[in-house]
Amino acid sequence: MRVSLVRGLVVAVLLLQLGVVGCGGRAWLSDLTVHPAQISPNADGRDDVTLISYRLGRSARVSIYFVDAAGNRHYFRKESPRAYSREPYQVLFGGTVDGRLLPDGTYSCVIEAIDHAGNVASLEQPLRIEGGDPEALRIENLSISPPVFTPNRDGIGDRVTIGYYLTKEATRVDVYLLSKTGERYPVPEDKIRKMGSAGSHQHDYDGGVDLGAQPPADGTYTVVVEAEDAVGNKAQVSGPLTIVNGGVPQVEIVNSAVEWSAPIVRLGDTLTFTCTVRNTGTVPVRTKGPEPGYVYSMDENFNAVDMPEEPGIFRVGLDYEGNSAGRTYPFRWQLGRDDELTIIDGEKYLMPGQTVTVTGGLRITQKTVRVAPYFWAGLIHESVWIVMDRVENTQITIEF
Repeated sequence: MRVSLVRGLVVAVLLLQLGVVGCGGRAWLSDLTVHPAQISPNADGRDDVTLISYRLGRSARVSIYFVDAAGNRHYFRKESPRAYSREPYQVLFGGTVDGRLLPDGTYSCVIEAIDHAGNVASLEQPLRIEGGDPEALRIENLSISPPVFTPNRDGIGDRVTIGYYLTKEATRVDVYLLSKTGERYPVPEDKIRKMGSAGSHQHDYDGGVDLGAQPPADGTYTVVVEAEDAVGNKAQVSGPLTIVNGGVPQVEIVNSAVEWSAPIVRLGDTLTFTCTVRNTGTVPVRTKGPEPGYVYSMDENFNAVDMPEEPGIFRVGLDYEGNSAGRTYPFRWQLGRDDELTIIDGEKYLMPGQTVTVTGGLRITQKTVRVAPYFWAGLIHESVWIVMDRVENTQITIEF
């Protein structure tokens, strides 16, 4: 009897030293269950996950890991702080560790807890994975073109195409720019192919300037593509992208004012206008000729003088009531003289804060539909929108 008592005391002391038994002889880590004990994580809706449940009698750092047949540990949770609770802790496990589905096989599910005093307690139960989805999710062939872009709506390098290939269907795909300080800038969804579908994808990114939003600040970013499939496999790829000269172009005809040369013009004479234009934004704006001062005849337009419309450029235009050109603002002028503009990569730009005077002339070579038609000026962002329309809408009498 005495020997048995001594043995019992020794066992109790050992258990206390191992941290398995708490006050009153109760284990402070207990009641581990893994149900069901076999899962088939293939997203068919049957036994895709198991419920791991355990009780914790004191605050501790808890790890959950799975030991395979070769003795390798696969951590699902590692030293996560957990407080004492009267209710059991429960977590669903679908066979995925670190974004990868564990291979089919038999594992030991281990719960290991370390309390504040350094005492360690652990429990384990078997888990069988059978019939798991054998195909890993991969993102291949990431392309970022061009690698440097200028989202400022000048018609040159305003957009970047982000392409990649999904090897299988994904339930979630996130594409975003990541700054060096951790800010995320989402990239719009692929408009051609359903998001997450297997195959090639392309995202068109303009930095948000098409909607009038300021793009991310100039600098180098990381383009990140993340995806996750139905069983929890995850994949991620990334590449660099640099933004330069980004911003929303902002130009105005100052005070919405245009001066006309005369209220009455005879057939064969020239009507001229003068206005002041200012770049009120933070980015250069592209423009092209003809230079201020050029005089059109009524049977000409900007195409006739070899200055066709070009996406992204700004020009001042002239239009009138009943024009027969078949287009709005058939007469257009550059924002400033050549010697006032800055050349960037061979193109002419009006720089931020710069103000210029634009003059233009129209020789009245045709009879107008009315004796006193309306004439007006406009500020055009070509192939984008008319920034200022019908400025100084004025009746001019044409004598013929």
